Amino acid sequence: MSEPKPTQADSEEAAEHEEEALDEALEESFPSSDPIAVSITKEALAPQR
Repeated sequence: MSEPKPTQADSEEAAEHEEEALDEALEESFPSSDPIAVSITKEALAPQR
């Protein structure tokens, strides 16, 4: 079976969640002079040899 396609509501919810995560990162890093660190890791990097 195929997965159902995301709806507009799903897209809006994902965008809202991302916005909330960015707001939290700003609040947690303020008033630091360093920029916020936003990173999304989807898979681990292979160790270098």
